Amino acid sequence: MSRALARIEAPAADGIDLVEVARTMRRGWRHVAGFAAAGVLAALAVTVWAPRRFDGSATVLLKSSADLGSSLLSRIGGGAAGAAGAAMPDIGGLGALVGGGRSPMETEIQILSSRAVAHEVVDSLRLAARVRDPRGVPSAAIVRELRLAPSFKRRRFQFARAAGEPAYRVTSKDWSGTATAGAPLVTPVGTIVLRADTTLPAAFTLDLMDREDAGAWFEKRRGISKAGGEVARVTFRADDSLTAARVPNLLLDVYLARRKTVDRGVNQHRAEFLQGQSDSVSQELLAAERALRVHQERSGVIEPITVGKLQLERAGELRATLSQLQVEEGAINQMLGLVGSGRFTARQLAAYPEFLKSGGVNELLKQLTELETKRTALLERRTEQDPEVVALTQGIRSIEGQLAPLGAAYASSVAKRRQDVSIQLDTMYAALGLLPGQAESSNRLQREVLRLSTIYAGLQAQLVAARLAAIGEGGDVRTLDDAEPPKKPSFPKPVFTMGLGLVGGLGLGLVAALLAGLLGRWAADPREVERVAGVPALRFDPREPLVLGAPALGRTLLIVPLGAAADTAAVAERLARTAQARATPVTVLDLTGRALPASVAGAESSVRDAVARLEAEYGLVLVRLPSLHDDVTAAALDGGRAVLLVAPAGPVDRAPLQQAVDTLRRLDVPCAGVVMQDAPRSARWTRRDLVPT
Repeated sequence: MSRALARIEAPAADGIDLVEVARTMRRGWRHVAGFAAAGVLAALAVTVWAPRRFDGSATVLLKSSADLGSSLLSRIGGGAAGAAGAAMPDIGGLGALVGGGRSPMETEIQILSSRAVAHEVVDSLRLAARVRDPRGVPSAAIVRELRLAPSFKRRRFQFARAAGEPAYRVTSKDWSGTATAGAPLVTPVGTIVLRADTTLPAAFTLDLMDREDAGAWFEKRRGISKAGGEVARVTFRADDSLTAARVPNLLLDVYLARRKTVDRGVNQHRAEFLQGQSDSVSQELLAAERALRVHQERSGVIEPITVGKLQLERAGELRATLSQLQVEEGAINQMLGLVGSGRFTARQLAAYPEFLKSGGVNELLKQLTELETKRTALLERRTEQDPEVVALTQGIRSIEGQLAPLGAAYASSVAKRRQDVSIQLDTMYAALGLLPGQAESSNRLQREVLRLSTIYAGLQAQLVAARLAAIGEGGDVRTLDDAEPPKKPSFPKPVFTMGLGLVGGLGLGLVAALLAGLLGRWAADPREVERVAGVPALRFDPREPLVLGAPALGRTLLIVPLGAAADTAAVAERLARTAQARATPVTVLDLTGRALPASVAGAESSVRDAVARLEAEYGLVLVRLPSLHDDVTAAALDGGRAVLLVAPAGPVDRAPLQQAVDTLRRLDVPCAGVVMQDAPRSARWTRRDLVPT
């Protein structure tokens, strides 16, 4: 062994020693077990006594349209991007930048999360009144109507009624009253109307909140998130399963209703405007059509141009007929004149073809021709006085006598026809005279009907296009899954809560064990002592050599106890025997009695001189000293003499150890290490830093 002692420093750790961490946690098993048990007990208490919570969930499709919806900025951005698409690419999403940097789905989620929608749901379900006792009862099952003040502090009301009594005794802070189901109850914060169509509990407690507090409470329990793709999920956590399902469903209903009314797009407003204009034009068109019909009924003219053309053609025909009748009437009158003068013969009828059209005249002419033929034939054989010839002559005269009445009748008929045709022609001329004015009025009414019909058709076409655009505006938004009342509470879940309590307790126990090992009062093994003091440490075993190594700093080792229970004699004896085994002259100086022993007392009157004399005689001087704060120890301390600290049996108190090491460092006295006494056999451990030289 070297004749001097070395100043030994423990090497600095470069990382976390997992083995040391495991040992620390093993030593702190009581902390781990205690915290794990506490976590299990806390989870059990939560499972048994914590209020139940139910989660309701509904999903809605928020599929955006391809035309960027109806936002003006979106349209400007889309139009600009489309116009510039051929010239330059869309760098960095210019359309999204102009549109606000948010996707349509995020906009819809923000609308779903708005306070306007939330307050409408709160008012509909009377969530401003919260049933505190009995738990799990929806507010709407007790309260039918709420009319509360705009702002007030949360107020609690207790309702209780005796058996068989219909009225409730209502009490609150500095107020009391009586309530009956179905009748308004005026309270300091508003009016409450209890339900009368259901059986109310005999006693219950209500918490009333103003609009702001109710909205904050609602938003804290409501959740709106993207479920995936373009589907959003709406959740709500309530004290009862019915409210947990009603809130998401009603929230989506209110959102969809607002989307169709308040939050309508440009196309929807355009469709409504076109519908109003179409209705107005329809009324004007109906009035114009009615006016045209009345005009046509009064004038008898449906189409002036066609009617005028037909009337002109008919007038021409009537004029020709009138002329023909006038000619025929003149001829008949001439014939009747000849008949009256006796100069008319039957053969002259050939000059009057119109007269020959009559069937009776033709029959008479036939008979007359036959009689004249027979008379002519008889005159060839007989004379005119022949009775047969005379009979035939009389027959001929009789037939000719019948022609005059027929001619007169025919002339009268022709005159009547001429008069009728003349009247018709005059009437037609009169109608033709009125036709330009009627045509003007009719054309004006028809133009008005045509104009309004064109406008109405155009409005109808635009209305159909606007409605089609409004249908697709904003995308396909509809409810996918309605919320169903959950059968089991979402909190607390026994298995999950117990597991969470156990895991949390174990985690806290491990942290506590590590903190106790790192920051606790006691250091249980040499590694912890080294970490605290920064010097080598080992457990002392009298049956094993105790060797201190180089580099050499001197030939004296000061052995200082860390407590009254520390046995420095055994450590000094083991060191001396080890040095002797290594053929090193060694001596032990016991100064624990705070005086020099008689064996070394001489001319030296101080500890320093006595130690110096022994250093000159021996290769190693072991000096047993009292506590570090004793005067004898202070006299023996020197920068060239190392100090070996001896800890008592059991864990080492960190505070005295750290204080002793700090004192030595301030005095610039090297510390050779720390020896921990009475180590059990299973825990023996040799520090590699204390090795023979």
